[in-house]
Amino acid sequence: MKAISGKRLCELLESKGWEAKRKHGSHHIYIKAGVVDAYICAST
Repeated sequence: MKAISGKRLCELLESKGWEAKRKHGSHHIYIKAGVVDAYICAST
């Protein structure tokens, strides 16, 4: 599997309907309506 940057992963999540809920340091927490889990993306 090809590696991607944290910034690119965050962009992909947003393009798929995930919403950046909050940020803690370099970690962005994403949520999506109808999905129980949150996704944490380290953007460095």
